[in-house]
Amino acid sequence: MERIDWRTTYGLWKKGGLYLPHSLSKPITAKPVFVEYNNEGFIYGYDWIENENAEGRIKIVSERPTQFLLFTEPSNKGTIQTAQMLVEAKDEEERAAIWIAATTFELRNLNLKNGINGFASKLHSSAISFLLDRYYLWHHAMRKLVPEIMIPYSVLDSIQCSQIETVMGLVQTNVMLLEGAYTVLRYSSLSDTEIEKERGIKDLSVRR
Repeated sequence: MERIDWRTTYGLWKKGGLYLPHSLSKPITAKPVFVEYNNEGFIYGYDWIENENAEGRIKIVSERPTQFLLFTEPSNKGTIQTAQMLVEAKDEEERAAIWIAATTFELRNLNLKNGINGFASKLHSSAISFLLDRYYLWHHAMRKLVPEIMIPYSVLDSIQCSQIETVMGLVQTNVMLLEGAYTVLRYSSLSDTEIEKERGIKDLSVRR
């Protein structure tokens, strides 16, 4: 498979962004949600919640933390890691690489036969090459890296894809759809001061 260097890939992202809303280049923010937790250790982690369910989740976490801890089904670990990477990314270039790597991973898993898979694989490899020395990347066993591909399968399957720009457009479209449909929450049983203190010691993760 012919490789594409990251500079070329990022150039495609920037070019595609010229015709899209500026929100595509803005930082990802997480809504902080305090979790009451009096046991040993602490809770810290991210999650994606559909907008219509976000206030309900916040209410459960804030008012009934035990119910949240014991009975709430945790989200996929891969998507949680993606959320954390996006929120903590240093700049637009890092966010672009994370979005491209995660979204093309999902597109490849759809096993489309119209040329999308091949271009998605090239973009994925290019973004991963940029991220390798910047992040602890997703574990190979993770099977889901973004909450969903929101572009209908019937649309994706009908595309006759002959150029890589088409797949970059699909990636960026899905990013905008996700940003509009989901809220990123940051659960924490720590104060902001305690969070910064823990950051100086080790990477934070959800601990239950």
